[in-house]
Parts: sequence; structure tokens; C-alpha cells
Amino acid sequence: MADKERVTITIPAESAAALRRLAKEKRIESVSAYVTEAVEERLGREERAQRIIEGWAAEVERAGVEEWAQAVEWARASDRRGDDAGGAAA
Repeated sequence: MADKERVTITIPAESAAALRRLAKEKRIESVSAYVTEAVEERLGREERAQRIIEGWAAEVERAGVEEWAQAVEWARASDRRGDDAGGAAA
């Protein structure tokens, strides 16, 4: 079992009430378990994002700044086309 440390956090009253209600209804293990899971998920996303950024930095060094800038512009243009296509289908 992992070491645990008590931490006081402040969240909106509505969120706290919803978490207490879920715990009371046994829909979640506990407020602490729920918040811990959410924090762990967020920390994982932050770690993955950092690895992606480091990978991009290495790719820029390998490919060169101009080639990387062209790739970024292509990705942005592709994303904009996706937004337009999604709007037309709606």
C-alpha cells in the first residue's frame, strides 16, 4: 500500500456536495478515493504531455526548424479543415 499524507483542498461547494452524495449512495468508494483517482489521472496526462513535448523538441532538432514549422502549419490547416467539415455535417 502506498504511503498516504493528509492534504486539505478547497473545491466548490456544489462539487463537494455531489461527492458526498455519491459516497453516501455507495456509488464511489469515498471522496478521498475519488479525488485521488482524479489527481492520478491528471498527473498521468501531464507526464504524457511532457514526453510528447520532449519528443517534439527532439524532432525539431533532427528535422530542422523550417521543416518543423511547415509540419506544424500543415497540422493546423488540417485541423481547421476538420472543424469546418464537422460544422457542415451538424
